[in-house]
Amino acid sequence: MKKIAVLLVFFSGLMVFAQKKVAVEVVYAKEVSMDAKLTGAMWQSAKAYPLFRGKYNQRDWPKAKRKNVGRKLLNSAYVKFLWDEVNLYIGVMMEDRDVVAEGVEDQTHLYQMGDTIEVFLKPVERNFYWEIYGTPNLKKSVFFYPGRGRLFVPSSTAHPVDVEVAADVVGTLNDYRDQDKGWSVIIAVPVKMLEKQGYPFAPGKPWTVLVARQNYSADLPLKELSTQTPLSQIDFHLQEEYGDLILLPPPAK
Repeated sequence: MKKIAVLLVFFSGLMVFAQKKVAVEVVYAKEVSMDAKLTGAMWQSAKAYPLFRGKYNQRDWPKAKRKNVGRKLLNSAYVKFLWDEVNLYIGVMMEDRDVVAEGVEDQTHLYQMGDTIEVFLKPVERNFYWEIYGTPNLKKSVFFYPGRGRLFVPSSTAHPVDVEVAADVVGTLNDYRDQDKGWSVIIAVPVKMLEKQGYPFAPGKPWTVLVARQNYSADLPLKELSTQTPLSQIDFHLQEEYGDLILLPPPAK
């Protein structure tokens, strides 16, 4: 955990320099560990991408609230990516003094009920995309949108919840009276699921991604939102600013 803390502090210092969307390179891995501590060899060697704080519209806030909330990300985090023929793997490591997860059912709006990692995946050449959740208590959701013009209609939640979630909490879940250290999660997204719409998920095919964090905490002045690519405003459906997802091909045999 000490090594993780050092990395998170380092990444927090990079936040002020973020000006444009971040493309991510996804290394092909033969054996991917679902140990949510990200201790597997492939996870250790994968590149870490820091999360950047969302740009809150503070214009109408009282001066005291603006000062209290500030403009700095208070709980740092980073995300790593791997892939193979079966899954795209998203691993996120987070600082968190108060880990919260009160959602008890899959396929619900879990981000309204506690700490949640949201993953948005969209092919550049198509309108459709997915919104996928993972939480500290292993709950998950998979929403499918044929296009942004059909957001939140009831059929969006009719998609099978066929992702796998592994999580690790360093602390006690749902107890604001003590101080936690953080939590981490791996979300495995099946390639078959992504290809059911007839568009390949493979090297050379342009996809985009947004990894977003909803961070609840009694220690924070406000729920903290952050993303792996900085957005010009807090709108996780701002597809035009998603980062490019670059799948690196498997090593030559």
